[in-house]
Amino acid sequence: MTRQAADKMRISQTSTIDAAQSSLAFPGGVAAATAALNDTSGAVGVDQQLNAYHALANRYNGAGYAERASLTQALTESPFAKTIQSALNTFTRSAWAGADAAPPAPQRQALDAFNGLSETDQAIIASLQVGVQDSQGPSSVADYRGRLQADLEGVQPATAERRDSITLSAEAQARLAGGAAPDTAPAVPADATPEMAAAISAYGRAAR
Repeated sequence: MTRQAADKMRISQTSTIDAAQSSLAFPGGVAAATAALNDTSGAVGVDQQLNAYHALANRYNGAGYAERASLTQALTESPFAKTIQSALNTFTRSAWAGADAAPPAPQRQALDAFNGLSETDQAIIASLQVGVQDSQGPSSVADYRGRLQADLEGVQPATAERRDSITLSAEAQARLAGGAAPDTAPAVPADATPEMAAAISAYGRAAR
């Protein structure tokens, strides 16, 4: 390879990087996004770091081999990339309800696991839309929690309608069946006793 050809290749690579920086959906381009992911001072907020991560990840998907190699460090080895991996590990372990778990246990476990995360980890999990099929991009913590709540409510067993029950007597059951009411055994008269006779006599005198 001649020196002239080598210079042309170097210019071409530089132009590719410059184009990536200018087209990246993050203020300052690739360099600024990479710096945001490598920040450990706390000067860059979590939301800004998530925006940088998404911007670089989207760029990575459409980049060539050489550019992907330059983006790999920020996306996999930077301090914020490791924070993302830690949040994913924490959430997936906590959200695991077991291989034999049946609804609504997995859905409830996922919601409880999300609510138990730190604010930073919640922001990361929500932004990455972990477990959401056909996601349309980053989500807020409130929207992601609402999605988990909706998933839980969607698998809750239907509550059976409560009905009042009435116990019918044998006579009522017979009449509803169209039959005659069962004969009621006549009351057996009690044998008269001296005490009863005296009480009846006194009642008769008071009635006069």
